[in-house]
Amino acid sequence: MVSPIDSAVVEPRPAPRTTAGRSLAVIGLTIPLMLLIDYAVSYATVVALVGGLPFVLIAAVLIAFAVLAAGIAVLGTAFTGRPAILGGVVAAGVLTCAGAFGLLSGILGPLALQTDALLHVAVCTLAALTLGLFLGPMPLRLVGAVSVVVLVAVLALVPTPTETAAVDRANAESDRLAEVKTSWIESGNFPLVTDLPGWSNVEVRATGTDAATWVRSDTGSVARIIIQWNAVDPDPLAPCNFIGGPGLEWDQGSEHLPSWCVRTGNRWSRSDGSAVYTHDAGTGTTMWIMAFGGYDAERVGGSTAATAEDIAALIASLHPMSRDDAEHYLLPTFDGIDSPEVQTPGL
Repeated sequence: MVSPIDSAVVEPRPAPRTTAGRSLAVIGLTIPLMLLIDYAVSYATVVALVGGLPFVLIAAVLIAFAVLAAGIAVLGTAFTGRPAILGGVVAAGVLTCAGAFGLLSGILGPLALQTDALLHVAVCTLAALTLGLFLGPMPLRLVGAVSVVVLVAVLALVPTPTETAAVDRANAESDRLAEVKTSWIESGNFPLVTDLPGWSNVEVRATGTDAATWVRSDTGSVARIIIQWNAVDPDPLAPCNFIGGPGLEWDQGSEHLPSWCVRTGNRWSRSDGSAVYTHDAGTGTTMWIMAFGGYDAERVGGSTAATAEDIAALIASLHPMSRDDAEHYLLPTFDGIDSPEVQTPGL
């Protein structure tokens, strides 16, 4: 006789099916779990860095890795009937590697300090999505593969603090330079140029308050003109220093003009007429012009120093460069006192 117990058929309990919904539930719950682990490790990182206790950070990472992998396994079992141990280990490893890279490169500040929170959320989300590779179905496997690529791209493309600082400095320098250029071009304080027939303005330096122009005649004579705007009244002896040169000594002592430096009102000149310094107290403008020969003349395509007659004629012909010429020749490279000397063919 067969007992009811013997005749009963015990059927195994079917395991839950792996569906996209169940897999998404695992992934969705893994994200806050990862953020919690991230916060804990971030806190341990702060403690380790402040207290000089590296073992605290190492222990925290190892414990966090184990807890995260185990937590994912529990979630996988609860929703899909499978522990997804390999997926949990891989996802935990992905988050660990991403966090370590972010910390070392500086793109991920400790979450415990509430820095880079959105980036932490993005990293945890992408790391959690890698579970799709192991949970299925096929669409989620593709999402998991894509998330790995996206995570690598995010970590590679997010600028480091050093890169961000470099960009900030470059932007600040660009803004400063634009402001300097605007201020200069609006001031109208441009270098002096000559329109004397037979002479060309061959090289100009626009340095704001100290602008120089090299001029050359068709016969190779060379002189340089410097103008200073908003200059203070000079010491009676100082202009001689500006128009001095090799072989010109202070032969009358330090409290008297040297014999070669002749003053007439607001004008100081070399006795041979090869250099002149003038100051206009009304406009606060100072100008001096000097003849140059030798290497200085050759450097700008000349051969000899301008004569006293040349200097006198040039002084009478000098006027500020036009705004159009200043914008064309000088503005592109203008940088205040650091402005370079610019070749000005045709000027």
